[in-house]
Amino acid sequence: MNRWTACAAVAAGAALLALYLTDVVATVPYSVFAVLAGTALVVDGLRKLYRLRRPPKPRDEAG
Repeated sequence: MNRWTACAAVAAGAALLALYLTDVVATVPYSVFAVLAGTALVVDGLRKLYRLRRPPKPRDEAG
């Protein structure tokens, strides 16, 4: 996953959470799945962005 897809996951998750908080999808049955999916997308995207931001570990040349 590159940086753009991680940012897209964060944006999509934030959009789902924003729609729920503004009562757009709150009237839909099973709207809890929008909250769960939005939270999972935000957390996963932020985790991937953090992993991409860290410098790579130096390779061990012994052996």
